Amino acid sequence: MRNLISFIILTCLMFLLTGCFGAKQIEGETYVTALGMDYKEGEFKLYIQGLNFGNIAKGEGSSLEEQPILIGEAKGESLAAALGVLEQLSALPLNYGHVTTIILSDSILKEKMEAVMDLISRSPLMRYNIVLYGTGENLKSLMETQSFFNYPQLFTVIHRPEETIHYNFSLPIIKYHQFTTRYSRSVGTTLIPSLKIDNTHFTEGKKKSIALINGEYVFSKQHFKGWLSKKEFSGLRWFTGQNQDIFIRPGNENLSVRVRNLKTKILVSKEKDPTYKIVVKGKGIMTQNSKNKTLKEVEKEINKIIKNEILSTVKKGDQLNTDVLNISEKSYKYYLNHWSIATIRKFNVHSVKQIQVKIKLEPGNYKYGNAKKDAA
Repeated sequence: MRNLISFIILTCLMFLLTGCFGAKQIEGETYVTALGMDYKEGEFKLYIQGLNFGNIAKGEGSSLEEQPILIGEAKGESLAAALGVLEQLSALPLNYGHVTTIILSDSILKEKMEAVMDLISRSPLMRYNIVLYGTGENLKSLMETQSFFNYPQLFTVIHRPEETIHYNFSLPIIKYHQFTTRYSRSVGTTLIPSLKIDNTHFTEGKKKSIALINGEYVFSKQHFKGWLSKKEFSGLRWFTGQNQDIFIRPGNENLSVRVRNLKTKILVSKEKDPTYKIVVKGKGIMTQNSKNKTLKEVEKEINKIIKNEILSTVKKGDQLNTDVLNISEKSYKYYLNHWSIATIRKFNVHSVKQIQVKIKLEPGNYKYGNAKKDAA
């Protein structure tokens, strides 16, 4: 009798167990990895880039085959309306939980940033760590750019900018939560990196179209200020605070210096209006010196280069009537009881009274453990 009761209880419990009857297969949805947004002639145009699992779920040692990139596009009176059109037409349901990047056209950046912020805030699946880019290129062509060796586009600067920046210094990226934090700030600037299509430097049987970061769009006090190229932003790399090496090639390819242990300080002088002294310190290691220049000669040269890069970038920002290096933020954070916000906003090129660069140069000697790192 006891066994019968146990059997009945176990049988009833089995019916309470959940199964996989409602589970979805990964092939049953379209996984959107990037969004592109444009605005022309009073109408929004939205692009989606879909993920193909064909190049990801490969066995070890198997070759990769080039997979087409799924691109969807639609128009609407709003971004949500354009997205709704794609949702109605899609052969498989759209899943936005894997969006890593949003690319915005020039016109969106200049006129409709609030529409972008509204769409993201209303979508429960879009995360706030999405990377933002701007571009003057055709959005569809940009989203169709390729990676190397038939890897999917997930292995490009569009989706993995951190790796590109870590191994080869580029301009800083910004994620959506960082943008919203800085967008409404009373002082300083917010930067959105710009993307460009390059099809002149790499081939794999045919020319390879790749995306690269070539500049930054500048915002200040919720207004679009303009765009500066990577060259015009050369002074920004001395303010990034990233723990990485920076290479300088003064004038020619026969001389190269690696700068490391970089520390940049901004000192504020309490005058009628705030003025600033910038101090850059670090260690330089000679990596190439074909002309056998002395350490003092090279040291003097690179210190001058760094100073000129910082000053040049400050001047470029001044032309846009903004502080692109966010130097004035030091006053805003620590001395707001001394000056008003209006006074701090008066920052211009004349506010920087001194730029002091002290890079101590050492000869390239790899016996101290750098050879292994360089070889990698």
